[in-house]
Amino acid sequence: MRILFTLTLLSTLFIGFCAHADFLPGTDDIPLMDGLTLPDADDFSFDTPAGQILIFEAETSQSPTAVRSFYDSTLTALGWTREKQDFYRRDKDTIHLSFPSQGSVRFDITLSATTDG
Repeated sequence: MRILFTLTLLSTLFIGFCAHADFLPGTDDIPLMDGLTLPDADDFSFDTPAGQILIFEAETSQSPTAVRSFYDSTLTALGWTREKQDFYRRDKDTIHLSFPSQGSVRFDITLSATTDG
């Protein structure tokens, strides 16, 4: 009975998190850090036969160090490997963070096309 209660509680918490979590547009598991906002005008998405290219520039009052720390811990927990500072890989997918100006974070994301069979 305790196991059933625990599983029910955990699934409810997980569903609640997913329903309220904000992810980068076009992704279902790259979270948008609290305090980052995405102005619509700066979004770029391009589909290719090999997959998708996504570019976003977010505004923030957070320091680059705080943003790096969040994404380093969060992305590695989600199965991404940090290859070098601000660059992550998972299979053929990549994420590159950059900080083009004070108060902005740029995400360059490539997502490979998946094929069944």
